[in-house]
Amino acid sequence: NVTVEGLDWDLVVPGVRLRIGDEVVLEVASFTNPCKTIKGSFIDGKFVRIAHKLHPGWSRVYARVISEGTIHFGDPIELTGPGM
Repeated sequence: NVTVEGLDWDLVVPGVRLRIGDEVVLEVASFTNPCKTIKGSFIDGKFVRIAHKLHPGWSRVYARVISEGTIHFGDPIELTGPGM
């Protein structure tokens, strides 16, 4: 799991790649749907706030690893690929 901030979420779509630091490249595969197993992590169990269709920009994505490596807190992230 990787948590990031400061990206334009409208640009984080399937097919876009994220270069993290000097080595890692991930490709966004799809948006994820929240599941009931994380319900307990949210106040009053309201996990639908991370549903992409209801609240774009608050959801999560699945990504495939294109290039492995080590990432560190504070590494720069660059979006590349279609539409970039």
